[in-house]
Amino acid sequence: MSGETSFSRTFTWLAFVSVAAFALLWLARWPTFPLVLDPYYHLMIANQVAQAGGPIAYEWWEFAPEGRPHLYPPLLHVLLAAGIKLGLSPLTVIRLASTVLLPTLLVSIWAVVRRLFGSLTALCCLWMAMVPFSFHLHSTITLAATLGMILLLWMMVALESNRWFSAGLLLALLSYTHLGIPIVALTLMAVMAVIRSQTRKTIFKAFWGLFLVLPWGMHLWNHREVFHVVPRMENEMLELVPIILVFSAIGFWHCCKQRGSHLWLLAMLAGFLWFSKHHAFRWLSGEGMLPIILLAGVGMCAVAQPVRRHALWVTGFLFAISIVLPTRIQTPKGWQWRWQDTAAWHLLHAPGTVSKALDASFTTHLTEHLAQTTASLTQPDEILWSNFSYAMGSIAALAKRPMSSAMLNEVAPATFRDPIQAAHLIIWFKVDERLPGSLPSSILKSYSLTRVAEDDLAILYRQQGQRLRAHFPQAVLPLGVILGFLGAALGFIGQDLLRSGKNAVSKL
Repeated sequence: MSGETSFSRTFTWLAFVSVAAFALLWLARWPTFPLVLDPYYHLMIANQVAQAGGPIAYEWWEFAPEGRPHLYPPLLHVLLAAGIKLGLSPLTVIRLASTVLLPTLLVSIWAVVRRLFGSLTALCCLWMAMVPFSFHLHSTITLAATLGMILLLWMMVALESNRWFSAGLLLALLSYTHLGIPIVALTLMAVMAVIRSQTRKTIFKAFWGLFLVLPWGMHLWNHREVFHVVPRMENEMLELVPIILVFSAIGFWHCCKQRGSHLWLLAMLAGFLWFSKHHAFRWLSGEGMLPIILLAGVGMCAVAQPVRRHALWVTGFLFAISIVLPTRIQTPKGWQWRWQDTAAWHLLHAPGTVSKALDASFTTHLTEHLAQTTASLTQPDEILWSNFSYAMGSIAALAKRPMSSAMLNEVAPATFRDPIQAAHLIIWFKVDERLPGSLPSSILKSYSLTRVAEDDLAILYRQQGQRLRAHFPQAVLPLGVILGFLGAALGFIGQDLLRSGKNAVSKL
């Protein structure tokens, strides 16, 4: 028993060192954050939540001045807005989120797997999670999904520990975090209720958390006609790590054989199948990799277990092999092998040294300067338009200004109108070789525009005449009330799960 305790402490120490090293290397990438594209949208919404003093149900700052219903879950935006209200700049807030959430996910993977399966499996899962760099980049881009994965992992612990009240709270928080991950959670719960009778009663009780989601669910239902799924270019750039797939196949077989708590991973794998139809990249290279990574960790541990006394050396050797083996990527020319493409190679080099499509940012000294210029030339309720809507979103978010276009088009505008006619300031980006270097004469003739500024990135035009201004956002509930409820819920969950873990049996 003392030998097993010593092994467990060694595995825990190695996990701590691994996470600390990863976090420091990730922090070194601070100047490159936020990555494209989603964080800028989250920052745009967070600015509105901070301005309104609480979460919003209607979005006035995209498709301005009419706006559109706001159908993105509010939890991430509330947290970002809290940072802005504390006096941090929007750029600092989104960089903090980009820096902190991924290491927090890694810590959660280790802690949750340790509770479910033991220290060696936890270390293996942690190391497998540190291999695929595309997973890291995507987790830093889709921040709400990453927060959702963290909550999903701890919900499994709550259900396994028969803490149905905490599990219900986590299900509610998850539903207020992301639109897709709650479907994964409900599928996971349904599958486990069918295949494992020991947790069925706890799962049914945990559904109480859905009552807390009724207001949000009614809001989504009332505006269901304006929401639609938009095909994404990311589905054309899949990235696979073959060694992880091999280990996950072994882990799948091992979980089928062991059953018990191992069934959680099979149920999670089934839950993420919802992503396969419209979001292939997210299913195979993004958040859908979570169960694949966990199964790979179980598979690695299963390979090492027969040599119990040398399990650490075997897992370390397998981890080293996983780092040096190539990845398989989809390109316009077809599938290709790429060496030196796992996380270790990228983290030990400066960003951009090893080419990676997702490893890109709109934030440079040029865009920051353009945002400052934009803010100085406009009033807070004056509207922007640009020939490059995604880049426009970054400028609007940094300058805290509304825009007549949108970054994400899943939700239709309340009214369709000429976006140029609605704008007070036109920002014409001239860095794309496919676009004219200045505003086309056809646009100049159609609108009353005056050039007011220019830099290396764009030409700015002021539109003359009177036009509608954007509405200021309105809060549904005060931010302080929401943060109070959130703090109380997380405090209770932490205390409840910590109490349930004190009597847990420590496994190798």
